Amino acid sequence: MDRNSIIGLGLIFVILITFAYVNQPSQAELDAAKRRQDSIALVRAQTDSAAVMVAQAAQKAELEVPKTIDSVAKMNSFGSFAAFTEGNETFTTLENEELKVDVTNKGGRIYKVELKKYKRADGSPLVLVDGGDNDFSYGFATRDAKAIATKDLYFTPQLAADGKSLSMFVKLADNQFIEHKIALNANNNLVDFKINLVGMDAVIAPNNNFLDLVWKQNVLQQEKTHDAEAKTSTIYYRYPNEDPEYLAETKDLKEEVKTPIQWISFKQQYFNASLIGAQNFDNATLESKSDENKKFVKFLSANIGLSYTHNNNESYGMQFYFGPNHYKTLKALDVSLEKVVPMGWGIFGWVNKLLTVNVFYFLGQYLGNFGIVILLLTVIVKTILFPLVYRSYLSSAKMRVLKPEIDEIKEKYGNDLTKVQQENMKIYRKAGVNPMGGCLPMLLQMPILIAMFQFFPSAFELRQKAFLWSSDLSSYDSILNLGFNVPFYGDHVSLFTLLMTVSTLVYTMYNNQMTGVTGQMKIISYVMPVMFLGFFNNYASGLTYYYFLSNLFTIGQQLLIRTFVDDSALHKQIQENKKKPVTKSKFQAKLEEMAKKRGFDPDKMGK
Repeated sequence: MDRNSIIGLGLIFVILITFAYVNQPSQAELDAAKRRQDSIALVRAQTDSAAVMVAQAAQKAELEVPKTIDSVAKMNSFGSFAAFTEGNETFTTLENEELKVDVTNKGGRIYKVELKKYKRADGSPLVLVDGGDNDFSYGFATRDAKAIATKDLYFTPQLAADGKSLSMFVKLADNQFIEHKIALNANNNLVDFKINLVGMDAVIAPNNNFLDLVWKQNVLQQEKTHDAEAKTSTIYYRYPNEDPEYLAETKDLKEEVKTPIQWISFKQQYFNASLIGAQNFDNATLESKSDENKKFVKFLSANIGLSYTHNNNESYGMQFYFGPNHYKTLKALDVSLEKVVPMGWGIFGWVNKLLTVNVFYFLGQYLGNFGIVILLLTVIVKTILFPLVYRSYLSSAKMRVLKPEIDEIKEKYGNDLTKVQQENMKIYRKAGVNPMGGCLPMLLQMPILIAMFQFFPSAFELRQKAFLWSSDLSSYDSILNLGFNVPFYGDHVSLFTLLMTVSTLVYTMYNNQMTGVTGQMKIISYVMPVMFLGFFNNYASGLTYYYFLSNLFTIGQQLLIRTFVDDSALHKQIQENKKKPVTKSKFQAKLEEMAKKRGFDPDKMGK
């Protein structure tokens, strides 16, 4: 670059510096510019704040409009009760030695009931009533045509100082309120529940003469086998001063009871939840439904009518029973609630009530092992029946001694059945032998056998009581799970059922040898025990254990009797009896009367 160029650039640089210096803003101009910038920032901030406030206001309006609409809707639906339809659900717990009861403020009802002394089959706490799976509420119409249900209302709880009772209130005014009073009894399974309506006659419609009480429960499974529990779960109810009735257990039913009833019981296999009125309930509609999905055992419900007489102060007293189907415990309540325990009808029921229950109750107080209790019960029963067993054996022995003579008559007269019968009757009459003598004692034992069949599957005392390989005498004992289902048998092998079947076959074989049974009857006698193998495989192991012991004792008794009953001496005695004048028994007289009606005279036999 030459000298002239350098001089030119220098002059330009000097000119630019001079221009910048001359034109720079004064301090006053700088202060004014700063004030303008601060004003612009403030305006922008105010604008943004206003926009936020507008947005928030719009959002709040959006929220408040539905709330306003909802409030209006609630006022339209619930009238003066609208304020009690909003709240947060809270729980209050009442507890004694037997029960733990949770009460919810929503509906002022019992929400959950735990039986503290018992467990489910899986070992978890036994909850008989659980939360949303049940309902207990009542409804009425108001004078301004509102339909009110207590399940929609939030009550205010007031717990007593002792913690054993609780009052739940819906107060429209100091002298106008609904109260639910819930109290636990000291050491039992009863819960008092009282409804007080104070001043509600000014609210409830004058044509509303009943409170519609709804009690619903989805029955929870407590035992090992769902199907067995479902088959024994239903609704029992009792008319005043009559025996209880019930809905059939094996099908869905709905029944209207149009006359007063004393109590209603939601009965399961080993437990029940029952509602007992201080005064009789006016009427009820009862329904029992099965659960196809098997989440619950059954759906049970009762719609109960409570008479409302429009007095200023009306009360409805009632008690809940939450507890086991223990015969003695229920009988102590003195309202026939023990009838929910199936004892059998007629003579079978009397055997269980007078003998079995008392033996179990007495021995159970001193022995903790119910396998031993069943053994001692078997000893008692077989001792009582021993005279019948002896007479049965003796009669069979007489028939066995006479069998050669009976066979001779059959061979002599061949197919002439009338003549064979005449000659047989002649021998029986002379020998003093009753051909039915072996059957009658066995028939007299049947009521006890059938009574035990009724008792054991419902005996609460056996529930979850282990013995030998059986973990629960109230259910089947399984020594082998097959992994697949065998028709008419099941998916497991019950050892007590096998032992019962084998002992029955041994007894049948021994009995057939003594009585000389042949032909079709002999085949049937062996087929029946095998059929029972499948039938009893799913039954309570306590029952099959009892039948096994009963068979062993019967075989032992017959072997004992055989040692001091001499067939030759018995034959000699029969021959001596033939020489004596014939004394007709009532049975023989009846046989002869029947023979005469058929056209022959027993008195002329052999002449």
